[in-house]
Amino acid sequence: MPINNKAIPPISNLISFEASARSGSFTKAATELCVSVTAVSKQIKQLESFLQTSLFIRRKTGLELTENGKNYLATVTGVLEILARETAKFNNGNQTAPLTIEIGACFSHFWLIPRLDGFRERYPDIPLNLIINNERHIGDNDDYDIAFFYSAIDTLNKNNHLLFAERMLLVCSPAFVAKRPECRDIHTIWQQPILMLKDTQSFWEGWQTWADRYGIPYQEPTNVIQMEEQVSIIQAALSDAGIALAWDWHVRTLIEEGQLIALTEPVECDNNAFFLSISETSQHPNARTFVNWVLEQEIQISRFD
Repeated sequence: MPINNKAIPPISNLISFEASARSGSFTKAATELCVSVTAVSKQIKQLESFLQTSLFIRRKTGLELTENGKNYLATVTGVLEILARETAKFNNGNQTAPLTIEIGACFSHFWLIPRLDGFRERYPDIPLNLIINNERHIGDNDDYDIAFFYSAIDTLNKNNHLLFAERMLLVCSPAFVAKRPECRDIHTIWQQPILMLKDTQSFWEGWQTWADRYGIPYQEPTNVIQMEEQVSIIQAALSDAGIALAWDWHVRTLIEEGQLIALTEPVECDNNAFFLSISETSQHPNARTFVNWVLEQEIQISRFD
């Protein structure tokens, strides 16, 4: 029996739906899929119109699946998994299959992408497939070859390579300092405009940790702008919007270039760190090549310190 194509929604609608449902946010889905939030929202509206039902309840705290949405998600996830699995069979043993790399938006924007041209010059025949995922838990759903991730320091093992210890500092733009010179007095920090992550995982370090490590009492800031991810926070700091809590590895170049000013010296935290991992299920012949290249870049950074 021929398939009625008119009864099947566009696959782009289904991919946007699955990513939005899994992440609970159009913004997070857009980051993962490397498209705009507007594009994801439009895809969902098209799908809901096609199905003539609501799939999500839009709340200020995020997305909540309707009953129809929950039922449809189970079907869509199964279909996409089958399609991905069957497609992968064509790449088995294929040396030119893309190397799938999962990476957080911040890692990608501030660390990897500025260095990728060097990798391409050395290894022009290794194609890369970058997937933005800010919430990867190493060991679950090993559908990647390599992942950059943030985890407890004891995650270090034969497959997980330590890249950066966690070192935090406060930064802002030169124009912000010129407008608010009192911000250099760290004891006024809680009265200054502060840029802060809206939602964080329980094990992440943050402003409370920074204050404890820096040796000043933590207070609830009186002037806060909340954002959903770190790239936006750094961009806001560059645009003179406030003071950001940052990690030294992703603002070092911006400080060297004079685009940001370090208001404090970095403070070290010893609970978590940033890692690079090869999936235990990856069979890609170029996975180790990429990891070795990254570790070479880290050696150069260590020498800078």
